[in-house]
Amino acid sequence: MDLFFLRHGEAEARAASDAERRLTSRGEGDVLGVVESRRAELATVELIVTSPYRRALQTAKIAAQALGFERELLVTEQLEPGADPQALFHFIDALNTRSLLLVTHQPLVGNVLSLLSGDNRWLATGTANLVALQTEAPVPGFADVRWAQIPA
Repeated sequence: MDLFFLRHGEAEARAASDAERRLTSRGEGDVLGVVESRRAELATVELIVTSPYRRALQTAKIAAQALGFERELLVTEQLEPGADPQALFHFIDALNTRSLLLVTHQPLVGNVLSLLSGDNRWLATGTANLVALQTEAPVPGFADVRWAQIPA
């Protein structure tokens, strides 16, 4: 199973609520650049799954457009900032998909990457960072980090 975790791009500092914060122009450009630089590796993506937060949805739509992805995005609360990593692992496993792009937030993405890889350096994953993991199943400690891409 190939899991590609993409943290949303840079977002505006304030909005009516955290969930409503939009990407900045820089955030949009960073996401597009990261996705385009890894277009070949992302060609196997079967499903794009995103948090319902506005900045994550915007990030997922930019990625989908850059990849020519025509399927509908799957939106889930399992990718919100404070979601439970174990619940996310069960959700991913139930999708029965071989290649996923998951668009999410901190602190969830840092926690999930650290748990799956067994490496705590991912706790500080920045905006528009894209990390590729390979695993047989979403089980803590059993994923191999294939590569990581940060904005240029």
